[in-house]
Amino acid sequence: MKLKSVFSNSVLAKAEMTLRLGLEPSIESPQGVGAKEMAKVADELSKGKIAIEFFPDQQLGTGPQMIEMVKKGELDIFQGGAGLYSSIEPRLNVFDIPYLFDSVEQAYKVLDSDFGKEILATLEPANLKGLSFWENGIRSVTSNVKPINTPEDLVGLKIRVMPANQVHVDLWQGVGAKPEPLPYGEIYGKLKSGELDAQEHPIAPIYTGKFYEVQKYLSLTQHMYGPLIQVMNLEKFNALPKETQDILLKASYAGAVKMRQFSNENAAKFIDDMKNKGMLVNEVDTTPFKAKMRPLVEKPYVEKNGDDWLKKINASIEADRKK
Repeated sequence: MKLKSVFSNSVLAKAEMTLRLGLEPSIESPQGVGAKEMAKVADELSKGKIAIEFFPDQQLGTGPQMIEMVKKGELDIFQGGAGLYSSIEPRLNVFDIPYLFDSVEQAYKVLDSDFGKEILATLEPANLKGLSFWENGIRSVTSNVKPINTPEDLVGLKIRVMPANQVHVDLWQGVGAKPEPLPYGEIYGKLKSGELDAQEHPIAPIYTGKFYEVQKYLSLTQHMYGPLIQVMNLEKFNALPKETQDILLKASYAGAVKMRQFSNENAAKFIDDMKNKGMLVNEVDTTPFKAKMRPLVEKPYVEKNGDDWLKKINASIEADRKK
């Protein structure tokens, strides 16, 4: 297959350094929006010396495959769900605890803090430099079988879950569903063929992935906030001049902020548009979902990893609630 990068040839031609960035979704997705902003800021701050070339739509492989490529220096930059890195740092599964945050703003305060930088640094033994936390949003369930109003509605549902993350498999098995780990690029086809009944993602990727074409119901379970982590090959990052490192860190964070804004500002619009396209959307009382789902992840997480990270996150949340 011939690879198709997405960037201006004139920008690439004048750059002194070109970095390759792999994406699972399309360039029109929220990740694509953030990636384009990152490239724009890197170009501006470096006065054209740094270019970032995109390879969207899993052209270079699945998320786990691209992480391995970054480790080996075969790919420069990738961003994927925090859970994809849990084989490197199991404590990252803390973000898989359902209903951990009350809002995305609470999550941002944790992720953008010094503690967030400590979390990113735990990937360095795997030759990965954590650049910043990107947005994956708050996840909800889509289905072709029925609307999800109670946890009992999940029983027997064939649902796609994130690959390379046993915690997600255990969670959905725990509520009685039938989870199938699957790369992002294969979701649409399996939903269309009926091999899967359901999937769960934040609103923006549900919309930009056009899952409304192959799913009838969107149930706003809002069961999990999951950040993305953008990583770069650590050896390559460390070999760069300090000024270039700072530019990449600033550009990465600018991309993260742009992606967050895009997802949050457009969520209501995306829902309305999906309704207009025929999707049935229902609000959900999240109380029984939280009571059922959170213990399925939190208890084994603490038993395996301890509660240090969870305590720090909860302390930040409690401080926010008191404001």
